[in-house]
Amino acid sequence: MSNKIILKQLIIVLFLGIFSPLILAQADDLDPTVDLDYRGSDCISIRTIRDYTALDDRNLLIWASPKRPYFVRLSSPAWGLRGSFQIGTISRDDRLCPYGGDALVFDSAGRDTARIASIRRISEDEADWLLVRFGKKESADDQAPAAKPVEGAEVEELD
Repeated sequence: MSNKIILKQLIIVLFLGIFSPLILAQADDLDPTVDLDYRGSDCISIRTIRDYTALDDRNLLIWASPKRPYFVRLSSPAWGLRGSFQIGTISRDDRLCPYGGDALVFDSAGRDTARIASIRRISEDEADWLLVRFGKKESADDQAPAAKPVEGAEVEELD
């Protein structure tokens, strides 16, 4: 009898061990308490970069055309990142990658540079979630609902 119970418990533990990461990945998809994934080895074609948003002094979103967001983590804080209105690139080819010494430049003299630690292509939903998480955008839940029209509150013209 005890062998059957041990076998059932072993099967349950095995089942949970195999499928729990899949269940957890779906459950915490856009949960603000989840740690950010800073790993990424994607590259961006420099010609396609259209816009960027500094999330803090070490993280930014770069949009490439057509509306492809990338989450970029710098290897060290770049104090000029938040105040800059444009960025430049240092790369040995036409691709911006987190390896090979590629870097971003935040001033026109080229003194404020930061090497790239990781680049990860993300979905537009993930980009919105990051903007909310870093305080650059209000979440849809926090936005005030639109005012509803009230009956009897029409404007009356006087002669």
